[in-house]
Amino acid sequence: MTSRTTLAKPPPLTTVDPPQRARLTRLLAASGMLPALVLLIIVGSALSPSFLTATNLSNVLRLGAVIGLLALGQTLVILSGGGGIDLSIASVASAAAIVGAYYQSYGLVAVIVASLAAGAFFGLLNGLGIALAGLQPFIVTLATMTIARGIAFDLTNAQPVYLQTPGLSTLSRGAVLGIPVPILLLAVVIIAGQAVLSRTVYGRNLYAVGGNEEAAHGAGINVRRYRIGVYVISGLLSGLAGLIGMAQLNTADPNFANGYELTAIAAVVVGGALLAGGRGTILGTLVGVLITALVSNLLNLLNVNPWSNLMVTGVIILVVVGLNRSKDQPDRLRALLKAAPLVAMLAFGTFFLYGVLK
Repeated sequence: MTSRTTLAKPPPLTTVDPPQRARLTRLLAASGMLPALVLLIIVGSALSPSFLTATNLSNVLRLGAVIGLLALGQTLVILSGGGGIDLSIASVASAAAIVGAYYQSYGLVAVIVASLAAGAFFGLLNGLGIALAGLQPFIVTLATMTIARGIAFDLTNAQPVYLQTPGLSTLSRGAVLGIPVPILLLAVVIIAGQAVLSRTVYGRNLYAVGGNEEAAHGAGINVRRYRIGVYVISGLLSGLAGLIGMAQLNTADPNFANGYELTAIAAVVVGGALLAGGRGTILGTLVGVLITALVSNLLNLLNVNPWSNLMVTGVIILVVVGLNRSKDQPDRLRALLKAAPLVAMLAFGTFFLYGVLK
């Protein structure tokens, strides 16, 4: 009897399991704007010798921590789908800071707790209106934005509240192991958020809720609870952003962060998030925050009119959304050609503004 030798099959070339592959895909999508960030750094270094210095970059990150925290909360809201968006984050940051300022006589801990509690309250208000009452996120958060800003003006009689809380300046000018506290707080939130989204059941379920609400509900996921949760987290991060801003200014100003909600949304979109939900990452938002912050910083270093920052941000949003949409189209060339009229109008508008009117 002859024996037959069975050769073992070679191992597959790819050993990445589907969940890991999905996480890898999301991370690669998050880095889609990373080349643009690198290019921006190179161009900025060539245009201004002060751009790529440790002092300038540290200031950009420290001052950008407020926008970063607001954008991270906005990321979770947008990821949850259902038209999720939070227009109230900037007003909530202002109102939360002012509520905290009213407790400054009780010490720093009381200020922190009061600000975070106020932020969570507004976030819960948004979540209940959207998830339980069934109202549109745009309408609910627009109303909350108005309410929070009105509370800020009413509590202060439209005047800044100057602070004398011992230790509050640590949240702005303090450092741990040489790292400024605002940057450290932002880093902690980024690491925790990325870990939760990429390595926990909560993160997988949140992507499922944003990607297909009906399928998520059919799989036993409590969609309402997740929707309420992301708005509460967004409110908490807004309260933390208000605390940092209050410490930086040493005042609780009812006008604080006015318009920051749009900058935060821009950072999330630039970072690759899909406004329909289900796609986006914390790391992608970080890239978006860095791009928007560095563009603004570079324009300031070049003594460009500050109002131009708004125009540049708007153009960046249009270009990035167009590029991201072309990635999803099977015929990318055709998708890019569809955007040609938009690009032509932007070019014409730029020429007319700076070549004719000015």
